[in-house]
Amino acid sequence: MWIDDYSDDDDEEQNTGPKSGQITEKNPNYEKKDKCKCSKGCTKRTCACFKFGSGCNPSCGCGPSCQNMFNHLEYFFGNEKKYSANPCFSNWLVENVKNADELKQIDRNQLQERIMKAACYSDACGYDDKLGKWAKKWKKISNDEKLDHIQKFFRMLLSSKDSSYYYSFCREDFEQEDCTWHCVKCQECNDWREWHCGECKKCTYGITLPCNGCGGGIIFC
Repeated sequence: MWIDDYSDDDDEEQNTGPKSGQITEKNPNYEKKDKCKCSKGCTKRTCACFKFGSGCNPSCGCGPSCQNMFNHLEYFFGNEKKYSANPCFSNWLVENVKNADELKQIDRNQLQERIMKAACYSDACGYDDKLGKWAKKWKKISNDEKLDHIQKFFRMLLSSKDSSYYYSFCREDFEQEDCTWHCVKCQECNDWREWHCGECKKCTYGITLPCNGCGGGIIFC
């Protein structure tokens, strides 16, 4: 059962923000702690790893009873090896399911169709060789091979694995990895020229410009 209330005895609050008064260009998506200190199997949404949209690891305090749903994404990515969700997909999962058991309530076929209906799907397949090969095989694939092929599609577009494109749930379309990024604090996909201001707690445009909100400059990390 997922519990949303919080007590100091169980899970640790995540504190990934820059120090007060500091503005940094450093991507906040890389500020994850090495481990959580949950003592009851990460049954609450205050788990530091869960809040960051990532699975727990052996060094965490939760142990084998961990219920962090980001440790159980084989439903989407297959069982070959562990894959983590990219930040945009992580945020979408948090908004749509409460725990690992509910992951299977998401219809994989409908999710795949949703992604393939994106405006830039054809363009992405034309520019990215792996996506292009996937699309050609999909047109003539047998029913027995469909699930593996859908999971391969998800690994390319929804996992944190390096890829030319990812599917943005924020924008309902394909985005290039080197042109767009998803801020884990603002929980939205942004242009690469935007950066997260530690003072205003929001993203601002212009990597060589002061913050639009507070007028602060950038400290290069």
